[in-house]
Amino acid sequence: MARRPNSLTEEDFESLEGRASKTEQKKAVQRMAALGAQLAELSAKQIKNLPVDERLIEALLDVQAISSHEARRRQFSRIGKLLRNENETVILSYLTPKQGLKKTAQLQRWVDRIVKDGDPAINEFTKTFNATERHTLRQHYLRVHRDLKNQAAEEEVNASKLKLFNYVQQVALISDN
Repeated sequence: MARRPNSLTEEDFESLEGRASKTEQKKAVQRMAALGAQLAELSAKQIKNLPVDERLIEALLDVQAISSHEARRRQFSRIGKLLRNENETVILSYLTPKQGLKKTAQLQRWVDRIVKDGDPAINEFTKTFNATERHTLRQHYLRVHRDLKNQAAEEEVNASKLKLFNYVQQVALISDN
């Protein structure tokens, strides 16, 4: 059987840029499930006041009544999938009081340092927060730098930095446990 000539072009790779691999998607669901576990620790009243889909609220309330380890794991996996459809910033704003303003300021300094220094700061952050996936963090960093290099609109740069901050905040919340 003859091999097909390599017909992939630069445009083909550019169209894939920004897409997450299956592994990254699975790890994102695991991160969201860990965030879901922290959301489940909120009181029933706080959960009911969350500005999220009704199915997610029901799932969070249901998990509090489940005692079987395997059933809880499956429920948190489901919660992680439901959280993918929600606004990360809103979810994190409900969990931020658990961290405190001092911790949030520290995480913002980490983001500024990562944007400024690159790989050395990424390596140090990875050592400090054990839940960090270096590849994902580096992808966020590269997106910010790409936007800065291409002199993208300020909104795009700020959106990239916000995604980086959200990731850093998620990792810090998960690593604290």
